[in-house]
Amino acid sequence: MFSNSILNTVLKALPRDQIQKYVALHQSDRWRKSFKTWDHLVAMLMAQFSGVNSLRELEVLFSGHGAHHYHLGVKELKRSTLSDANRTRDHVVFRDIAQMLIARSSRKKPEMEEVLTLLDSSPISLTSYGYDWADLTQTRHYSRGVKLHVHMDYTSEMIDYAEVSTATVNDISAALTVPLKSGRIYVFDKGYCDYNWWHKIHQTGSHFVTRLKRNAAHKIIKENDIAIEDQGFILQDHIIELTNKQPRAGKTNQLAGHPLRLLQIKHPGGKARPFLIVSNDLSASAQKIAGWYKRRWSIELLFKWVKQNLKLKRFIGRSRNAVLIQIYVALIAYILLKTYKKMIDHAKEFRLKDILVTIKTGLFTRPEMTRRRQKYRKNTFQNQQELWSFNQ
Repeated sequence: MFSNSILNTVLKALPRDQIQKYVALHQSDRWRKSFKTWDHLVAMLMAQFSGVNSLRELEVLFSGHGAHHYHLGVKELKRSTLSDANRTRDHVVFRDIAQMLIARSSRKKPEMEEVLTLLDSSPISLTSYGYDWADLTQTRHYSRGVKLHVHMDYTSEMIDYAEVSTATVNDISAALTVPLKSGRIYVFDKGYCDYNWWHKIHQTGSHFVTRLKRNAAHKIIKENDIAIEDQGFILQDHIIELTNKQPRAGKTNQLAGHPLRLLQIKHPGGKARPFLIVSNDLSASAQKIAGWYKRRWSIELLFKWVKQNLKLKRFIGRSRNAVLIQIYVALIAYILLKTYKKMIDHAKEFRLKDILVTIKTGLFTRPEMTRRRQKYRKNTFQNQQELWSFNQ
């Protein structure tokens, strides 16, 4: 009786009909007789899950399990073919597939009282030879590569939005292109300092929590009392207004004159200079607002996990297109891992790393078939034992 392999089960979460729409939109299969976009996607996902370090290793792994190709909907892989596809097949089809999966996972989130959205970016360094195209956007003599911008839902640890830019794109420049949603709490660091963007978040019906620059011109409107249990951690709690109505030549600060919450909290690193946290939420407790900002560390852990466990440090292609394909496929792999974890009944006790190890060590194993065989052997052994006892 047929049973799906672990890899086939993981790939079931990919909507083939939606993927085919993006393939047709970008004509990514045009002039491709055999190695289609689906073959390319499966091969790159296999590279992410298995941790192979080269095209040769991927070719051996892919072609060494020919019996599974039919059920995966793929054909035999040649490393020269994959190398050519990484260089010439436009990465935008993989970008759109990743963003489609992100949107689908966002719609499945349960309704919660507060939806905490964390914003940040992380550089992806390209330090070895062969990445000459990255020299044009090099920010420092040791900083050459691209930048991954991510919006993350804190509760589900799912990615809400992801985009890859050059290393020279500022965090706020990337954030300005993303549509804002109502009923959210956006948490970000000082790299997203743009008063008019903060005002836009406020107008959308959401709250923001971030750090205020020390040279920001403001005046204190009211001083709030600090709860007894917060004393020692919350140093000050003020209602303020920004007073610089034109922070840049020709621009108007739309947030000036609006009441904001300014908290001074004890530096988590033990430094003498306190943290300045600003928010447009005037009703939440100081402890709660400080806790929201503290949760921003979760997105740093996300970047750390993805870089340590998926293929984002060593690339199997050197061209810009190949690098972008591998990054977007890494995001797809992360979403598939989270989805597969939800599919497993006993996965609550496992970490996401444990799920990845399970997939990595058993890509082509068939758990259902294995359990059936074990049950068959056990029953056969018991029948033989009963027959032997009867004959005695």
